Amino acid sequence: MPGVKRLPVLVLQMQRMGDLALSFPLLADLGRGFPGHEIWVVGEADFFKPLMFLSPPAVYFSYAEAARLEREKFHLVINISHRTEAAALAGKLKSDFGLGPRLDDSGRLFIDGDWQLYRASLTHNNRYNLYHWADLNRLDLFSGELGVYRTNDKSSRVLPGARIGLFLGASEAEKRPDADFWAELCLLLLKAGYKPALLGGEAEKELGAAVAAAAHVGALNLTGRFTLRELVSFMSELDFFISPDTGPMHVASWIGLPLLNLSLGPVNPWETGPFAPNRHIVEADLDCRGCWRCVEGRVLCREALSAEKVFALLRHIFSGQGQASLALQKKMRGLRLWRSGYEESGLYDLRLLFPSNAEGPDNASSGPFRFSRFPAENTESAHGAPQDPARFPIARFWRKWFGGIFGRESREAVRQSRAALRGDSPDAAAALAATAAAFALEMARNYRSNPENIFTLQDLWSKFPAIFRPFSGYAHMYLQNSRGEREAFLRILRLAEELAEE
Repeated sequence: MPGVKRLPVLVLQMQRMGDLALSFPLLADLGRGFPGHEIWVVGEADFFKPLMFLSPPAVYFSYAEAARLEREKFHLVINISHRTEAAALAGKLKSDFGLGPRLDDSGRLFIDGDWQLYRASLTHNNRYNLYHWADLNRLDLFSGELGVYRTNDKSSRVLPGARIGLFLGASEAEKRPDADFWAELCLLLLKAGYKPALLGGEAEKELGAAVAAAAHVGALNLTGRFTLRELVSFMSELDFFISPDTGPMHVASWIGLPLLNLSLGPVNPWETGPFAPNRHIVEADLDCRGCWRCVEGRVLCREALSAEKVFALLRHIFSGQGQASLALQKKMRGLRLWRSGYEESGLYDLRLLFPSNAEGPDNASSGPFRFSRFPAENTESAHGAPQDPARFPIARFWRKWFGGIFGRESREAVRQSRAALRGDSPDAAAALAATAAAFALEMARNYRSNPENIFTLQDLWSKFPAIFRPFSGYAHMYLQNSRGEREAFLRILRLAEELAEE
């Protein structure tokens, strides 16, 4: 009705800089999907105030204004924060609908939304996840084609004389290269005629000084020189950006800056890689990549990334060419190079530029995830199934399967994905079916012995092989979220029986 003001839509985004940037696609889709509703956001003022000029249209509030928000009525409240105070606030707000974690009056946690619950099940259990956080923010709301992240990209060709930003730091030491790496890369860029700049905040000043001293380039050290707003302004004038998985990397992606993401440590490029299309990601060709926490004695994925190899990759990317030559791929043995993009539906996707199965017999790697760092997963489980015979085909299957049970993929698409898994890795398909049958049997036995309290199943997900934990982890969260209702148990049992069918 003309003249009637619609209730606002509220997003609780009380997290760091990178999470804020990755909420921008959701805000853009909300603007398109809920016309006439103001979009409100609760966030960290230290981050949103300097970045509001980059945000899709929204009204921002700090958590300190929670009391005012509790007096309002909302059409929709979406909590995409992992913080307990965000769930507490979500439980107090009045709205027609809600998504994400919320606490009820007794302090119990509930998670509204299929995809929000799926994301919660990935904690320490994301080995086979191929959904990006930015997509998981919005999939419960937009089941059809998603809005695509469009940027006004600069030229893909980067010529000598170009200005290149090197963002040195990351939230954890394991996620960034050391000073020697950055110093050598800086010198290689200078020798080739490029203009590198060492970037970072106050936390990177010591690292920046060490890099500048090692490379004898004190004038290029700009760490700690800029406010966040000034840093973004400086970045917008660059021609290229090199960074670990950081907030500035996600901002660079959003503003259309070509970049190379150095994916190191406990990060997964499928989950937190640069969300804009045609960005590049390099990582070690190790099976443990994409971990939640490193379990090795050393950061092996960081050791695999040398400045010399990264510089060779940069020369290839700067040329604007697509597929790398066989000579370059052989030189880069032990690394994977991805390029970001989207499926037709708008879902984030990564294209593997190398290594590939078509490289020939001289290549030591036959594709992604070849070199296992999970020896226990190559043995038989307690249920007699090999734990991890083919990681990537399994991950592709789980992506389609969860899309199917949440109504995003057709039954035929899921069937084809299962058939592709059988064709690519029959051992993996057989192991998955056998494990699903064992899971269903154990669930049924447990329920018969204790029908009034099935919460003894809460640790069931970790008892089964890694290839099955996407489902067992989700089942754990689903049963916990439903407080053990019989219908919830029967649904999980039916899904397990479907997975057990060959």
